[in-house]
Amino acid sequence: MHREYLQKLEADALQGVGRDHVFSFECREECMGLCCQEIEIFLDPWDVETLSRHLGIAGQEFVRTYCFLEMVPEWNWPVVKFRHAAEGPCAFLKDDNLCQVYPARPRNCRAHPVGRAVRFTPGDPPRKEERLFLLPPNPGCLCHGGDRRWTMEAWIADSELEPYHQLSDLHLGLVHYAADTLSSREWLHEDTARMIIPFLYAPEILRARLNIPESAVDHKEFYRRRLLAVKVVLTDLAAVLGYGPRARQVSEAEPGTAFGGNLMDRVRPVLRTGQE
Repeated sequence: MHREYLQKLEADALQGVGRDHVFSFECREECMGLCCQEIEIFLDPWDVETLSRHLGIAGQEFVRTYCFLEMVPEWNWPVVKFRHAAEGPCAFLKDDNLCQVYPARPRNCRAHPVGRAVRFTPGDPPRKEERLFLLPPNPGCLCHGGDRRWTMEAWIADSELEPYHQLSDLHLGLVHYAADTLSSREWLHEDTARMIIPFLYAPEILRARLNIPESAVDHKEFYRRRLLAVKVVLTDLAAVLGYGPRARQVSEAEPGTAFGGNLMDRVRPVLRTGQE
């Protein structure tokens, strides 16, 4: 996303548009691939899973081969972005400037030139606010304007974005829960974040360890369960450190009795049943 737009979003100074907003946009051969070079493309866990399955490789291998995995200072949360696209052409940009993984392209690539920001207001449950906007053209881009007209709603439908939005919002809601309810900025750093990375980016490891095949739990449902498992793990960890809704439970418990067992024992019922 353009840096000035990120700054406006952070300052809450970016005006959104409605889903009935009309704009003109059509990809043209002359500038194909310009939006796939020297740009930060952040990937949700669902993006990583979809792309790795499309390529027939494990999630961890995909992240290791094609991505940066780093902690975002604002959230102290592990995030993934395309490595090659940040440094030059995207690794999946073919010689003809078409996308090698187009059917599985990630949410932000599907959405371009539409931007979407989501904010969660603390509460029980939190209230979600969506803001849609148009990104400005990249230098040399000829796709804006012209005869092909869209509403925001039509663009989202044509790009098959709604499922990606829903699953992205599950992850973003988890990030907000960790920050707002568990005060994770105070204690979730790189060392502690390592324990949740397999839940976010390596579903095949969890399936193998717990013997949960796709025939038993489909990918989307297992994704929801994985994020729920992260919520459970972080809530317990925060409580031990004196944060979050279970902190009092831990402080009043006998030493060593609050949360017994290892990590896999704790999340096994969550991943098997989808219940906390």
